[in-house]
Amino acid sequence: MSNPSGSNAKLAIVAAVLVGLFAIVAINRYVRERTAVPETPRVCVLAATAEIPAGTILSDDQLTVAELPAEGLSNLHVALPARGEPGFEAALAEAKAKFVGHAAKRLIAPNTPVFWIDVEDEPQETLADLIGEGMRAVTLPVDTVSSVCGFIRPGSRVDIVLTATESRLGLPRQGAEDEADRVVSMVIMQNVPVIATDRAYRLGEEAEGYGTLTLNVPTRAALALVQARTMGTLTYLLRNVRDDRVETERARNVVYPGAAFGDTIRELGAKEAKQ
Repeated sequence: MSNPSGSNAKLAIVAAVLVGLFAIVAINRYVRERTAVPETPRVCVLAATAEIPAGTILSDDQLTVAELPAEGLSNLHVALPARGEPGFEAALAEAKAKFVGHAAKRLIAPNTPVFWIDVEDEPQETLADLIGEGMRAVTLPVDTVSSVCGFIRPGSRVDIVLTATESRLGLPRQGAEDEADRVVSMVIMQNVPVIATDRAYRLGEEAEGYGTLTLNVPTRAALALVQARTMGTLTYLLRNVRDDRVETERARNVVYPGAAFGDTIRELGAKEAKQ
């Protein structure tokens, strides 16, 4: 016959073991819950890919995305949606567009957030931004006389006069072989935009007492101006910016060797009277 008291003892032992196991599991769970470090939510913000010195004009490749704890987010950060969320790429592109082309106010360390206050309010336009599509910038020396006493400024429009002798210009000689060359002054370009005087190219920041003009012209015109400098003297005629007329027959005047200045003026007047 079986011993009832022995079976009861075994059941008591099994029950005690199970209760102990349950107690150990409960205690472990309680300890883990009390000692576990809660996971901190993180957010995406705009950051620098590399060191950006103060004054640098920001470009797209200098900006990236970094993550930081949500509790550290402030209204100075450029917050973005989480990666993979709808609208993340569009928000990133929009945020970058607000910084690209602006100058950094301070040194921004690599992999650190870029703040809204870290850039100048207005994009810093460079001289290259002022050059028209298909155009080229060419710089030419000027003096007080050829620059209209310095009244030519960025944004002005000018006509360009070349003065040289017939032989320098390769024109056929009109006088006898033993006569001196005639001097020719002709308008070689009209309504040419000036984009800089010396290194000043922003309105209101014009250089005083400058020695060069930078013009915005097609490539072939730039080559012609470079050549014209070696052939004679260039003079710039300041135009009213609202006067955009281009004369089909460019003005030209010839001074004959030995002719009195009065004779030249009278001939010029006669030509104008016929027009």
